[in-house]
Amino acid sequence: MTDVTFDRLFRAIDRDRFLDQYFDKAPYYEAGAVRSVETVFSWSHMNDLLARPKLWDGHTIEMALDGKVLPAAQFCRPGHGRQGESGLRPDRGKVTALLQKGATFVLDFLEGIDPRIASVSRALERLTGANTSCNAYCSWKAVRGYASHFDCMDVFALQIEGEKTWNLYEGRFPEASFVPGSRPSDFTAEQHDRMKGKLAQQVTTRPGDILYLPRGLYHDALATDTASLHLSFGSTPAVGVAVLEMLAREMQGQEYFRKRLPHFEDRAALAAYLQGIGQTVNKVLADPAFHDFVAGFQKDRIFDKVADYRFPERDTDGYFFVSRYAPVVQGAGDGLTVTHRGQTFQRAAADREMLAWILEREEFWLSELSEAHGQRGEAGRTLIQALIQNKVIFPVQV
Repeated sequence: MTDVTFDRLFRAIDRDRFLDQYFDKAPYYEAGAVRSVETVFSWSHMNDLLARPKLWDGHTIEMALDGKVLPAAQFCRPGHGRQGESGLRPDRGKVTALLQKGATFVLDFLEGIDPRIASVSRALERLTGANTSCNAYCSWKAVRGYASHFDCMDVFALQIEGEKTWNLYEGRFPEASFVPGSRPSDFTAEQHDRMKGKLAQQVTTRPGDILYLPRGLYHDALATDTASLHLSFGSTPAVGVAVLEMLAREMQGQEYFRKRLPHFEDRAALAAYLQGIGQTVNKVLADPAFHDFVAGFQKDRIFDKVADYRFPERDTDGYFFVSRYAPVVQGAGDGLTVTHRGQTFQRAAADREMLAWILEREEFWLSELSEAHGQRGEAGRTLIQALIQNKVIFPVQV
């Protein structure tokens, strides 16, 4: 399953409605959303990955049993990595013994290993604007792996094999993030039980079903078939704390922020200096250049994983992400009017077919566009530049 788009992950809802009604607001479940789910992942695929032992260690495998995440030493042994470095490597005997007790088994970082999973991750990154990782979860009938909890990322669970029943609760931790005081690990099991609230919804996922859970929503899950395999795609947003960190780096170069703080007894002078800090920060926050910097930070978090090579070809190529907001194209005859996010620009009627080809995709290579529509020379380059300028497409440095 390559070249994944929103429409290949969801069939019963369009992207605009999902973003407006569900994203970061409420859970969404769709039965049979992904056709031919076995092309994405399977038990045989899972076993094939595990047959490459140097890929896995105590950081990329996790196991849980009876609501507790197990220390890596319980399922690993001392070993060596590809370069001879010491570390913990999975121990098949220990893993098997825990599996026989019903432990949940998790493989991490699949989006960095498998191109099919990477394609799904990129589609979700374009949808959410956030870095998206993928784990595979294997669990067995009627044995609880993880206790009720919330996550610091938006979760898209894609059922691959078997069945799993998800309990979704009324409780939602506000703006959950990996900031101290807002992480699941910052709370005791008793606190989680109090905060999760009453059961709000129960969903049983089967192969091809997809379940979206907004970050912070309390949930737990239990396999109801003999064995369950699902992929969990987690989109972790950048939060406001990241902007404060950017500001701190920006301000280090300004003389005003290197001034000595007034003595604690000189409250009027201290207050004046602190107000000056606020005024200076407000100027930076209002600067369009800083807006571009923050937007660039967000784009880099998802674009830097695009590293497709095209051996044996050695020519440079261009790669583009297409906006998640579809523009409206109107007109006939001599010209087209394109409206996107409140901005309108004109294009020649001859651009219609190439523009339609671009807007049918969520990402594309310049070589693919040229192959589909021939070398249009300056006319094609002008269209690309207009789409970049109006933020219909985003160039990615690869």
